[in-house]
Amino acid sequence: MLFAFALAYIVAGFAMSSGCRAFRGREPDAHSVKARQLSLRGADLLRRSRYDDAETLFTEAIQNCPTDERAHWGYAATLWENGQHPLAIRHMQEAVRLSGSNPEYLVRLGEMYLAEGDSERAKAQASLTLKSHRDRPDAWALLGDSQAQQGNDADALESYQRALLIKSDYPRVQVAIAESYRKVGRPLRSLATLDRMVDIHPTVHENGETQLVRGLALMDLDRREEAVAALKAASEGIPVERGERLIELVSAQYQLGELVDARLSLGKLLQHSPDHPDARLLQSQINTSFEVLATRPSEPARLIR
Repeated sequence: MLFAFALAYIVAGFAMSSGCRAFRGREPDAHSVKARQLSLRGADLLRRSRYDDAETLFTEAIQNCPTDERAHWGYAATLWENGQHPLAIRHMQEAVRLSGSNPEYLVRLGEMYLAEGDSERAKAQASLTLKSHRDRPDAWALLGDSQAQQGNDADALESYQRALLIKSDYPRVQVAIAESYRKVGRPLRSLATLDRMVDIHPTVHENGETQLVRGLALMDLDRREEAVAALKAASEGIPVERGERLIELVSAQYQLGELVDARLSLGKLLQHSPDHPDARLLQSQINTSFEVLATRPSEPARLIR
């Protein structure tokens, strides 16, 4: 695999001054035509989640025409899905450059930066997109995500609302708006936002992250039993890859005194990421709480069941 990556860059060095340079002219050469065909086939496999097969086709497309931005876009997508994030970002940067800042590529690059914790660069991509494409809801959503990651919840809320004005049915953004309302101290508005979503999309109620936001808002309102139920539902729906969300969930369950639920939720994360530092700290706190309860049998049964 590494050899294939290196080969793609070696071929790029030779092809930049010949061959598929004609791709941008009137008559694409054979290399650019083949690259286009390979990219189209790769995109079809990508849509069907056949990432390894798609990666092979996009690699071959880059070898045929290193200046085909679609090949770099697709290759970046497959690399990302296979966990090779730094290399995926490099290829998405190349796709942005070759395409003349295609807004779709700009937003996707920003989302990659954000996933890697680089909220400043993510925000820059969103702002660059919005300079000339202010009607793109995904760019406003990316701006809101970047602001939220930086703790600017009021600004994030405004950006999310701009996205929703353009695309009224946008579940991911609606959940983000509900979370922002909770963070700025408006838990009732947060719940109302989630309830409106359920009216339109009943299956949203089954989404783990939606239930987490609901549970946290209910906690803020001291509606304990409802919060416990929502957080338990969240534990069943949040994927193990969402480590920070699971940490947030476990912390909430621990705060409510639901030690068994907290331990079960934490177990999912530790199975996937056994060395997660926050998870190990929470595990120690939960174990200590169980030890304390073992010497205090008069504690409520919910803490020791």
